[in-house]
Amino acid sequence: MRIYFGWWIVAITVLVYTLAIGASIQAYGVFVLPVSEAFGLSRAETNTGAIALNIGMALAAPLIGRLADRHSARLIMAISALVFAGSFVVLALSDNLWLSTLVLTVGVGGSLVGAGTVTSPVLVARWFTVHRGRAMAISSIGVSLGAIVVIPLIGLLIEAVGWRQCLVVLGLGVGAILLLLAALARNAPGPNDVEPGSDHTVPGDETPAAAATPLAMGRLLQLPQFWTIAVPSALAFAIITTNIVSIVPFAQGQGLSVTEGASAMSVYGAAALLGTLLYAWLGDRLPRVPTFAALCLLLGVATGLLLTAHGYAPIMAYVFLMGMAGGAITPGFLALLADAFGAINFGSAAGTASFLSTFVSAIMIRFGGEVFDRTGSYDAMFVSFFGLALAAAALVLSTTTLSRRYALEA
Repeated sequence: MRIYFGWWIVAITVLVYTLAIGASIQAYGVFVLPVSEAFGLSRAETNTGAIALNIGMALAAPLIGRLADRHSARLIMAISALVFAGSFVVLALSDNLWLSTLVLTVGVGGSLVGAGTVTSPVLVARWFTVHRGRAMAISSIGVSLGAIVVIPLIGLLIEAVGWRQCLVVLGLGVGAILLLLAALARNAPGPNDVEPGSDHTVPGDETPAAAATPLAMGRLLQLPQFWTIAVPSALAFAIITTNIVSIVPFAQGQGLSVTEGASAMSVYGAAALLGTLLYAWLGDRLPRVPTFAALCLLLGVATGLLLTAHGYAPIMAYVFLMGMAGGAITPGFLALLADAFGAINFGSAAGTASFLSTFVSAIMIRFGGEVFDRTGSYDAMFVSFFGLALAAAALVLSTTTLSRRYALEA
């Protein structure tokens, strides 16, 4: 029996997420100590590179998303793979902090978006309609695999050859594999590609812009349903990101040891993976909008319950619930966005929503730190996040009504 090529696309995106995110965002912390020692930097100064990387991704996401809607996603992936490799080599050779910051922002940040974080879900959205939620969820597993598979290998490589040589090997190796994966991908289904469970092909061809014209960006931003999806998802991702940053020091503040506090992240990671797998199983059987609203509620409740958490067991239990919600929210958001705007507009919508999420997350992380500095606890942050999660759930529930009222028009 012939396997639908869309599932090969999903396998490709799993590998792209694993390698690209694992070698960059997730690996950043592994390089902090050797780089700070080499340049005589404080931890705060070294962490500035992570901020630069996130700024670069935020700025690149809307542009890359727009290009992916109008041109070949696989071509963007191929070019980005080359830029990714070159950027790592430059970082390895650079002794200039300004140059390194520029490369992290423009080179690594932009190529990471182009190689996978925006283009991968664009490809999945083009190849799936009936099983879109499942496909998005399976694809997202690659994010978790990066931390599990890639990070230990990078640690061993740094110990063996040093951080500079590691960057060269990492850049050239991952860049070459990303380039190969881009060559193996197909930009969109052809006439003979029929998704199982569907009686027609997913609209699209090797040049998607030829089949239809994406909405103008101004028109997209005028649609209320874009904001009823983008704003709740931005709030949810900001809550998740800030909780991840805060949960270990919170646990230690509750009397847990360093090891016990750090284990909260392991619990979160395992729960997030389980949440992703559950969404892969159930996501296409449930209505998208109410399901996403329920996930926002679960995230808010789990965060609010931390107000009552005293001791190892309750903290881990609530972190587990938080992870379950967080693992399902990413594929749920992507599937919801693809359903609302179609494959032809998905890149523009996802890229713009990604920019919004990054911006809101930066504000929330700062807010969490300010709350603790001013009050000596995270209680006010947890209360605020509970309220914001409720607001996110309420706002996303209006999407269905607005989608009927404001139809997509070019």
